[in-house]
Amino acid sequence: MADSTLTLDIVTPTGPIAAAAGVQTPGVEIPGILGELGVLPNHVPFVSPVVPGVVRFRAGDSSVRVAVGRGFVEVSESGRVTVLADQAVEAGAVDHESVKGELDEVRKELSAAKEGDPALRATLADREAWLEAQLRAAAN
Repeated sequence: MADSTLTLDIVTPTGPIAAAAGVQTPGVEIPGILGELGVLPNHVPFVSPVVPGVVRFRAGDSSVRVAVGRGFVEVSESGRVTVLADQAVEAGAVDHESVKGELDEVRKELSAAKEGDPALRATLADREAWLEAQLRAAAN
């Protein structure tokens, strides 16, 4: 590994995300449980939870955004950053209208479940966060 780059992989249960499969990048921003995690070359190794949000990095001259769901990130001593997420989608693959419609429905359900089952509320809130992450990733 060159001291000026990291190797990034974003992997879901269905396989790696093409835009982030072994890509060399000078740094990456990852949505962590306490806020954004910035990782640069020679970062100390760690493992941390990932929350629904947007992973941002540069690949060549391009800025890349990938929406990710819940999961974990591992930064290895060798400079490999691996994001394991339950779901992920590249910004260009987001269907704005479909996601906005689903987000409206989830918000209605969440509002209706205000006094309801805490497990249902948590599931709906997680779905809302995933849909919002997709819209943020696709925003220019």
